[in-house]
Amino acid sequence: MKLFAFTVLLASLALTRAAVNGPCTGGGLAAGTGVCISTSSCTAKGGTVHNNLCPNDPDNIKCCTKAPCTSASLGGGICRTTSTCTGNHYTISDLCPGPNNFKCCAPCAPGRKRGAGLTELEKRLPIC
Repeated sequence: MKLFAFTVLLASLALTRAAVNGPCTGGGLAAGTGVCISTSSCTAKGGTVHNNLCPNDPDNIKCCTKAPCTSASLGGGICRTTSTCTGNHYTISDLCPGPNNFKCCAPCAPGRKRGAGLTELEKRLPIC
């Protein structure tokens, strides 16, 4: 009986822990704009670490945000979960710390052109 109670306790503790690569909670952040990852991964990709927004996670897992994730000429953008990058916006891969569904979300600029003299990043952007 004691073994069963101990097993139930361990299972309940695992369920209350926020998931690594999951969303941050609280702190006034807009939905989807922060992700719980290791502090070293966050800073390595230019992110900002926020304390106390990934409850019950290990000490090295903190909330990470990054804004802007592109230059002002490309609309600035903010790293966020892809499901919250909606409306007249598009996502750009490989600019944000965190999981594959946490990408740079930038506003679409009508009239964007293709041609010579563009950076590699600019060549990847959609034409709106």
